Amino acid sequence: MVYSYLDHPSDVYVHVVADSLEGIFEEAAKATFDVMIDVASVEDKEVIDIELDGIDLEQLLYKWIDHLLFLFDAKSFVISKAKVEKIEKINDKYVIKSKVFGEEYNPKKHGHKTGVKAMTYSLMKIVKNEKWEAFFVLDI
Repeated sequence: MVYSYLDHPSDVYVHVVADSLEGIFEEAAKATFDVMIDVASVEDKEVIDIELDGIDLEQLLYKWIDHLLFLFDAKSFVISKAKVEKIEKINDKYVIKSKVFGEEYNPKKHGHKTGVKAMTYSLMKIVKNEKWEAFFVLDI
């Protein structure tokens, strides 16, 4: 699993590659927080269960990152990692069942890089070739 940041004139354009669909979502979470803080400094002190649904994989990814940004903005929770237990299609919706690990945000410990305002649908794409790939833009 790997992620990188692609050229974009004003925001952060993220490219994630993983062996599984679940891996895409795990790496997307880490890539998002790596824009904002020093992820390596975050300890696994708390676990939060997350279950979300979407009409397609793109909406599910949007809602996933949006929820993680909510945890940061509303609860000052930063993640060290995400563990996606499964993504499955149930009754015409995709459902993600996951856990995120982390702790309360401490600027002295975790630093502050770039503020992320929101997840966007801009340039979003999820594809399966030899590996799974996702592309998405974070509004900064």
